[in-house]
Amino acid sequence: MPDQFTLLLEWRRNEAAGRGLAKLPLDYYEGTSAYLAELKRSYEADLRENPSGRKGEISRQTYQRASQVARDILEGRVQKILSLAFQASIGGARELPNALAEERAMFDGLLGILLGFRRSSAPYLETAAGVPPSAAPPAERPVERAASPPPPPPRAPAPKGAAPAPLAYVRVLTDGHTVEVGPDSVELRADDLIALPAATAKLLVDTKVAEPITVVRPTPK
Repeated sequence: MPDQFTLLLEWRRNEAAGRGLAKLPLDYYEGTSAYLAELKRSYEADLRENPSGRKGEISRQTYQRASQVARDILEGRVQKILSLAFQASIGGARELPNALAEERAMFDGLLGILLGFRRSSAPYLETAAGVPPSAAPPAERPVERAASPPPPPPRAPAPKGAAPAPLAYVRVLTDGHTVEVGPDSVELRADDLIALPAATAKLLVDTKVAEPITVVRPTPK
């Protein structure tokens, strides 16, 4: 059976190789913490016994390398969980394959915070989703994929006294994300140029899923 350090290296390779969470032992965090604590005790004891000895120096270097590998695994998985929690908060799936119990708890907590923020700071998003059909404003034109920035879509007249929701244009940077636009769910692909409600576009830009683009409107002659 491979030693713990070799296993850590293999787990880091697997984590870096895929976009989803790689499979880890159910006791990964507990086992890794115990392994690193034992390595630290070992090299400290060796250095106390013989400060200039080769054995203590090798133990210290092993501890430092193992700690860095474990840190890489942790940071890679946390980054994936952050992205998945954001996607779930805007309508994406809430499944989390290969997540450990500690990671599932973190995902649920992040999702709750993101949903709570949307409800408290952007209640118009929740209101728009729950308005009865008879009172709903005219539906947005479905988002179209284009090779160049699309012209502003024609819009039905807004109800008297209500300002139309502004649109923002973005270019998608990464695949695998889904957003809700009115009643539709749109799958995003890298290099797509799309028009979205300003709040949704800002969320995608803030999380580096997309970048803003400026549409120059032609001047009437």
